[in-house]
Amino acid sequence: MSHKILCLEGITERGLAILRAEGWSIDQDKALSPAELAKKIGPYDALLIRSGTKVTPEVLDAAQSLKVIGRPGVGVDNVDLAAATRRGIVVMNSPGGNLVSTAELAMGLLLALARNIAQADASMKRETWDRKAFAGVELSGKRIGVVGLGRIGREVAARCRAFGMEVVGFDPFVSPAVAESLRVQLVTLDELLATSDFITLHSVLTKDTRHLLGKEALAKVKPGVRIVNAARGELIDEAALLAALEAGRVAGAALDVHAQEPPGNWALAKHPRVVATPHVGASTAEAQERVGTDIAVQVRDFLKGGLIQQAVNFFSFSSDLYDQVRPAMDLAERLGAFLGQVCGGSPERIEIGLYGELQEIDAKPILAAACLGVLKPLLAEKVTVVNARSLAADRGIEVVESTSSARVAFSNLMALRLKTSDTEFSVAGTLFGRNHLRLVDVDGVEVDAIPQGHVLFVKNDDTPGVVGHIGTLLGARGINIARMTVGRKPGSSRAVMLIEVDSEVPAEVLAEVSGMAGIREARAIRLG
Repeated sequence: MSHKILCLEGITERGLAILRAEGWSIDQDKALSPAELAKKIGPYDALLIRSGTKVTPEVLDAAQSLKVIGRPGVGVDNVDLAAATRRGIVVMNSPGGNLVSTAELAMGLLLALARNIAQADASMKRETWDRKAFAGVELSGKRIGVVGLGRIGREVAARCRAFGMEVVGFDPFVSPAVAESLRVQLVTLDELLATSDFITLHSVLTKDTRHLLGKEALAKVKPGVRIVNAARGELIDEAALLAALEAGRVAGAALDVHAQEPPGNWALAKHPRVVATPHVGASTAEAQERVGTDIAVQVRDFLKGGLIQQAVNFFSFSSDLYDQVRPAMDLAERLGAFLGQVCGGSPERIEIGLYGELQEIDAKPILAAACLGVLKPLLAEKVTVVNARSLAADRGIEVVESTSSARVAFSNLMALRLKTSDTEFSVAGTLFGRNHLRLVDVDGVEVDAIPQGHVLFVKNDDTPGVVGHIGTLLGARGINIARMTVGRKPGSSRAVMLIEVDSEVPAEVLAEVSGMAGIREARAIRLG
């Protein structure tokens, strides 16, 4: 399948070559304003941007074909994630590419801060020789508090240990066992503030971390602390930091990131005890090459095979994990699509049960896939695995996972039940290997069908001649039967048929089938 990709602000030539190798259409442009981008984005399947382009809800409203947004590097602050998720668009970044460069810059800022390197250099350029004015402090033996123990924070922690520093950390999402493996002592934020000689910030920016170092927090810091920020400018209340510097409570700060870039107010950057750089954490040749290549590979793999890596608004998978989860997601989507097409009324509850080997898989992406299957035939708006759960929630549809240790007849089994305003119906399927999907139960009737292609689903009385009459009718109308499975509940006169056909069953043919003697219901559905 051919795809159109819009690349703004420049991606490395190596990254572009990866996409061109697929034969896809690639258009390049400078950073665009939201209004300019909204006019242009319509036909593109993928958008690659850097920090200079803002992707607003208005841009996303105009994106008729957009499936994925790729942002080289870590930050996605310039993308409205909530709006992208509602529209089913995957947003990816490539955090690993600038890992080393950002960690090294943080260490450079730390050293510059401790030894007044920038100020001393500036004095030399003024032809001033004053050694005493720039006396600093050593890193060795000092305590450094690392706020945020993600990948960059961990790299910085390791480098600080190499300088002989005592490393403590605060991260509510890191377990004591992980911290111990990193040789970092976990402490509360208050303890970190009160006891650290240096503080370095490596948290993501959220509503909870905005102004993490504000007036109240800065009142708790150890007097004479030195602060490094190479993460996000808004983690610090810049007015409060300036006041703490003026009061002498904070001895110095080194900032690569700023609340506004470039700063609207330069007072903090110009302060004599501040080292300031213009957001150059990822600005190395090596990092730019890596992040450009990484995001190109991620976008390529998503467009080619649906592999979601480094997504910031959905579950991310390694290639190996995706190979395990994807078949289960496929099965869930097809079972959901079956239910969405055979059940009348408005969906109220989707319940999924996983048994056997499937219980070892994270159920959340499987639930999302089931919602996608149910809702896609019913909604006019675009439904993807990214927005399916939120669309279900918006419509008051309850989505639950049921668990059971009950033994089943298959090594793995997935059961899906849909309750609507009109009815309640269930289906079940299994996986043979990784790629062979089977439908094994339809509302309590055992079957053996492949959930794919065009399927004629029939509820009928179990009387002689019904199967033959349907086959004769389809043949007379030029519709070829590829496979057929029939079944009935034990002790019941009601039966079902699943007839896989080579082409769509026209409405008039469906009406003929529905009008035949012994037919209770007939529906034409499409699976996979």
